[in-house]
Amino acid sequence: MIRRTRPWLCAMVGASLFMGSAGLVASEDVSLTPDQMRGAAHLSLQTRQPRQALMLAEALLQRDPEDVDALILKSQALRDLGQYDDALDAARTAYGLADTEAEIFAAAMVRAQALASKGARTRAQVWLRIAGENAPDEEARAVAVRDFRYLRKRNPWNTQLSFSVAPTSNVNDGTTHDRISYGGLQGVEPVGISRPLSGLSYSGSLTTRYRFSQGETHDTSVGLHLFGQSYILSDEAKDIAPDASGSDFAYTSVAVGLVHEWEPEDWSAPVQFSLLTGRGWYGQEDYSRYTRAGVAKPFILGKSTILRLDAGAESFDRLTDDAESFTLSGNAVVLHELDSGAALRFGLGLYDTRSDTGSLQRDRIRGDIGYTLAKPFAGARVTFEAGMEQVVYDEFPQREFIIYPFLSVPIDVERKDLTRRVGVSLWFEDIDYYGFSPTVTLSHEETSSTLDLYDTVETGINFGFRSSF
Repeated sequence: MIRRTRPWLCAMVGASLFMGSAGLVASEDVSLTPDQMRGAAHLSLQTRQPRQALMLAEALLQRDPEDVDALILKSQALRDLGQYDDALDAARTAYGLADTEAEIFAAAMVRAQALASKGARTRAQVWLRIAGENAPDEEARAVAVRDFRYLRKRNPWNTQLSFSVAPTSNVNDGTTHDRISYGGLQGVEPVGISRPLSGLSYSGSLTTRYRFSQGETHDTSVGLHLFGQSYILSDEAKDIAPDASGSDFAYTSVAVGLVHEWEPEDWSAPVQFSLLTGRGWYGQEDYSRYTRAGVAKPFILGKSTILRLDAGAESFDRLTDDAESFTLSGNAVVLHELDSGAALRFGLGLYDTRSDTGSLQRDRIRGDIGYTLAKPFAGARVTFEAGMEQVVYDEFPQREFIIYPFLSVPIDVERKDLTRRVGVSLWFEDIDYYGFSPTVTLSHEETSSTLDLYDTVETGINFGFRSSF
């Protein structure tokens, strides 16, 4: 078979050279070269003459059934004629025959266009990522990114995936002390899972939402959230706790929810109402049920500052001991962009948990700050973070030994935990694979407690991916 010598993008750029061709084809018998026919077909599409473009594309395919450019033109013409399945078939054939970046890019683009016109917007977004990955230059990639964002806004389905791997020094929140006070005794040596176990954490999540109602002032969606995290213990951890495995500390959850956004015409940002219910498994055993309700509202404070306020309530049931709790919470986040282009973030949160079970009843306050550099450093977008959190248990259950280790009695004591965190996140946005860029987060966390069994230190590094679209 004869293969064309000019790539599709070159034909697009050169289409204006054949402005007179389209009219001549319909009015008189003329002889056109294959390149002139491709240019005339492209011009016919630009001037909304898809039938003429289809006729030219079919003529090219009679000459060479493997003409990728002609197949792409045919797909576009069929789509403009409303023949979406046939357009998709032509695009699929073009993609299978494409062997250069320009051809793969163009074939993926028309395949995405045919899918979008057919209503398959989520699949179209996948093909736009493929187009972006194979774009021959930055201008072409920008077209794929633009179309992806356009579709994302109009797609009733919104799906987010995440995956991360993180070496950690303390899988189980084990105490940092070699000797602790416990049950009225001093110098007790923690053993097994009471000691920190190092290992590798791996986690993944999927969140998908479907917008089933939309109007000028509202959006309403139903959603599903899946999360899973497990561990692989290090050889050192296995020596410390031979009977333990990483799955003993695994956590999995599934939740369904409803989100309603309402924005009157004179508002600058919507208010969001949410309702979610779910269940969790810890150590591969059924662990909890929870229901959450919340309301959130961003406020635009000038050109470079946004304040976001939210309030929520949660009902929690711990199945292992039939314990229940109810939490009220409030959070405030301020985002501010400096004149230099750097960004600041301040956060404050208050949580009040009431329960008849002392290990659940607590008051919690947290604060954090983040700073993102104005320009990339060593090819990465850098964000520094720091935070503190205090948790107070008024009546935390303990045991007091009368005769060690045979006789003890339950007692309630006050417990206060103060946690300090620091970290730095790197987003390598110039490294792109199908619209995803790698992220690396270094973190260090220390907790000081009035009960030294709960003094912990954890250092970790997290590897993940983030969408660059």
